[in-house]
Amino acid sequence: MKLLDEELVILDADVRTAEECIRLAGETFLQKGYVKEPYIQAVVEREKVYPTGLSGKGIAIAIPHTNSTYVNKPAVGVVIPKQPVQFCTMGTKEQWLDCEVIIPLVIKDPDMQINMLRQMMKIIQNGELLKKIRDSKDKKTILECLRSLEG
Repeated sequence: MKLLDEELVILDADVRTAEECIRLAGETFLQKGYVKEPYIQAVVEREKVYPTGLSGKGIAIAIPHTNSTYVNKPAVGVVIPKQPVQFCTMGTKEQWLDCEVIIPLVIKDPDMQINMLRQMMKIIQNGELLKKIRDSKDKKTILECLRSLEG
């Protein structure tokens, strides 16, 4: 299933907070028809209760997402901010990570979510791959690094 799209990759994003990052990605998903309008606020609210920051191998990432209520079709986005953006660490309320790679997930099917998160864990544990995603200025290269998510 096709989840990756160059139009969903945002390089050198001028965002300073997790919410700005979520809103930027959400607007892109909305414009391309992947989600319905309430999706963006739903992700913002979910992030406050269930943070998605993860300490990857050498590079912190975040995987903001929400339930499938406002999803039209599944997708994976990528936001590479100009400066690291603080996301709260998954499973905590006060541990913060300076995230350099943000991979918003738009998931329609709960079974697909489990598989996608499993693949995401492999990516998170691959420091070289994370560095390549963070440092790349080429959207095609970034998508190739994430191809396993379409598994």
